Amino acid sequence: MAVGKRTRKTRTKLAAAGRHLSIKARVTLWYTFFMVLLLAMAAVFMFSSSRRMSGSQMKQQLMDTVTDSVQQASFRYGKLQTEEMDFYKNGVSVFIYDTEGRLLAPNVNLGLQVDSLLEDQTIKTASKRGERWMLYDVYSEKAGNGFWVRGMISMTEFGQALGNLPLLFFGMLPGFVAVAALGGYRITKGAFLPVRQIAETAEAIGSGSDLSQRIETDGSGDELDRLGGTMNGMLARLQASFEAERQFSSDVSHELRTPIAVIRSQCEFALSGQAEEGDKEEAFHAILTQSERMNAIVSQLLLLSRAENGKFIPKREPVDFGTLCSFICEDLEASAGENHVSLTWETGEAQVVGDETLLIRMVTNLVTNAIRYNREGGRVRVVTERKNGSVFLTVQDTGIGIKKEDLEKIFNRFYRADASRSTEGTGLGLSMVKWIAGIHGGSVRAESVYGVGSAFTVELPDGGRQSDGADRGE
Repeated sequence: MAVGKRTRKTRTKLAAAGRHLSIKARVTLWYTFFMVLLLAMAAVFMFSSSRRMSGSQMKQQLMDTVTDSVQQASFRYGKLQTEEMDFYKNGVSVFIYDTEGRLLAPNVNLGLQVDSLLEDQTIKTASKRGERWMLYDVYSEKAGNGFWVRGMISMTEFGQALGNLPLLFFGMLPGFVAVAALGGYRITKGAFLPVRQIAETAEAIGSGSDLSQRIETDGSGDELDRLGGTMNGMLARLQASFEAERQFSSDVSHELRTPIAVIRSQCEFALSGQAEEGDKEEAFHAILTQSERMNAIVSQLLLLSRAENGKFIPKREPVDFGTLCSFICEDLEASAGENHVSLTWETGEAQVVGDETLLIRMVTNLVTNAIRYNREGGRVRVVTERKNGSVFLTVQDTGIGIKKEDLEKIFNRFYRADASRSTEGTGLGLSMVKWIAGIHGGSVRAESVYGVGSAFTVELPDGGRQSDGADRGE
């Protein structure tokens, strides 16, 4: 029981030690282990193959030598002639016997003879003085004289030669292990270099919050290169997200600071005791105006937030878009007159499928902006038309225009292309227009010449066919 507990504790300690090793160290150890295992398997295979091949070669050598001796043997007057015979060749000792089993030649190496029956063309083994021998006998007749030729080759010497191979392998094994470990370490170090760079970059970002750092990639296209590219893409998106969030927080603070400051100053003035009734009325009117502006900002922010979180589901119903635009222009004609701007509209028949309330807000934002940022005596022209399976709304003005470098940014929240635009509005109008067009499967684009005017075009899917089908009950 105690031994079992100690064994379990030992295994637990080894497992814990393995977990504390770095991935690079574990990969190097596994690489070294499998390399040594592969070398051991190769050595076993080579040893086994060498044994079989050498055994076959030894048998063939024994048989060839005996056959040569049979051919060399000759008799004269019934006596064996040994002058031209070689009784030791290629490690094979040759003995010649008569038919009675008596030794005819040679007269030396008598101690090597093995007491074993002579059997024609048969390979067998025998022992002599602690050595193993392989024997091969052949019976032949020449000039009326029968004789036996026996060949003997030592298997002990052969076994000793092969037995040195394992000793040689184990002697070289430490060198193999060292080379495999060094090679595995260098390969692993190079392969895990991008992983180390990823870890260092992540640590640098974590310590300094610098999302602009990127992982260097070699462009090889392998798994680690793709991992580095994926991480860089993720860092780029995180950076853009954090910057957008930081900018958004700053913009919200800036947009709310002004109405809050106005409300506070007007309240302090009204409560100071120095304000007359008319002044107090003006102060309350200013407080109401700024409160409405704050409410508009918060309401639009909540709507956009719900939309981004997937909690807002727009209505899907047929809308007479041309008539809707006409009503909005009629409502805003008075506001245009107050700003000394001429408002005209051409709204043909156009049907879309969507949320009427959101569509009203989209058109109202575009037309209101065109009036607000126009010049005195300027013009605003609103046109709706159907073309190529889409409904187009174009709002064109002769206002102050937008600089080319600002065109891509005007749909961002709270972005204002000109400082003069910061005195009115919520700064969310165009971002709201883009979002409403998007959720209706459409898009919005802006064209502008700075100092001349701008044109905003909204493209929506044509809902006329869907509406016609519904009216006919299709």
